[in-house]
Amino acid sequence: ASVITHTPSGRTTTYGKVAAAAGKLTPPADVQLKDPKDWKLVGKRLARLDTVDKVTGRQVYGADLQLPGMLNAAIKDCPVFGGKVKSFNAAAIEKRPGVKKVVRVGDSAVAVVADTWWRAKTALDALPIEWDWGEHAKASSAEFAKVLKAALDATEAAVGNQNGDAKAALAGAARKVEAVYSYPHQNHATMEPMNATVRYTPERCEVWTPTQNGEAALAAASEASGLPPAKCEVYKLHLGGGFGRRGAVHDWVRQAVEIARQMPGVPVKLLWSREEDMLHGRYHPVTQCKLQAGLDAQGNLTALHMRISGQSILAGVAPASMQNGRDPVVFQGLNPGGPEASFGYSVPNLLIDHAMRNPPVPVGFWRGVNLNQNTIYVECFLDEIAHATGQDPLALRRKLLGNSPKHLGVLDAVAKAVGWGTPPKDVKGQKVY
Repeated sequence: ASVITHTPSGRTTTYGKVAAAAGKLTPPADVQLKDPKDWKLVGKRLARLDTVDKVTGRQVYGADLQLPGMLNAAIKDCPVFGGKVKSFNAAAIEKRPGVKKVVRVGDSAVAVVADTWWRAKTALDALPIEWDWGEHAKASSAEFAKVLKAALDATEAAVGNQNGDAKAALAGAARKVEAVYSYPHQNHATMEPMNATVRYTPERCEVWTPTQNGEAALAAASEASGLPPAKCEVYKLHLGGGFGRRGAVHDWVRQAVEIARQMPGVPVKLLWSREEDMLHGRYHPVTQCKLQAGLDAQGNLTALHMRISGQSILAGVAPASMQNGRDPVVFQGLNPGGPEASFGYSVPNLLIDHAMRNPPVPVGFWRGVNLNQNTIYVECFLDEIAHATGQDPLALRRKLLGNSPKHLGVLDAVAKAVGWGTPPKDVKGQKVY
């Protein structure tokens, strides 16, 4: 892969070796595209090269990696976000079979290094740890839900999309429909828990890890090791699920490097337990949403106010990307214009805004990101409007998508495929389209 071959001479080189020189070339103004009749790969079913290894169990993932002389580490971070380690009694477990070392990792975690992971994990379970729970010890989902509910009516909010005067139109509407929805924190729950293997010396830091972002993994290794990036190496391994968890934030890489720094020259594999993985994810943000619709006497939608209250991913992961306190990622699928992230529906008076409220739970990008809940909020509410006004849900959407031919085309294609408008089949008493 990634090899350039000169067939007449048999000479080869890699794309990486010529990338710098290629970057200095002026791109051609007019590129002649290959005629579809000459395509060799596009449009054809091709066998993956790794399928056999995956189905027979030979594929090496991060958790499977073995290196000569490698030790294994299990880790326990404070169960409360923002908490710290107050103390731990290493003497209580350091003489257990296979245990090599008990180490503090940062301010908030303790790890046990042993000859096998199970010995490390069971020793860690037996380790007496005293925690400083910190200021969020009494935080709860129920209490934060109250914060989100209050924010649904807050006076200040960042605007993502608006036209007309939604608030005035709602005040003068012949009829109103309102609904409130919520969406919880969700863990990525990848099949393979977080893991990294690190070999550290004062001159070099090598990291083997499953990652969606090699550059971010390298940055984490460099910062945790205290070495410049040129003296660090990250080897990307097959990952057992990512979904965004192994993208922007590489907390497990930092931990693995900090552990390996305390055992120079020895490769150490850190593998999170499933419990640790569920406790210390980078969760999909929690939100609530209030939608208010104003209708005229004929049941036409004349105004819509969509208020989102909840967490910002960018505020937690990339605050430099915020725009004057506004997180543009919040409004995925709700933006004005553009075929991919636009709202699509035409409403004479529209206001979509966000009251940001961030709990202590760390967030991250989660496959689909904010389109997940935004789509549910909008489409469920349109069904509410259709029910309240006695309209066919498809007909209502088609009417609102008159200025969005791409959206309408997709909707029509789906309606045709499921046979919308024809009597549904009866499958054991359940009507199924």
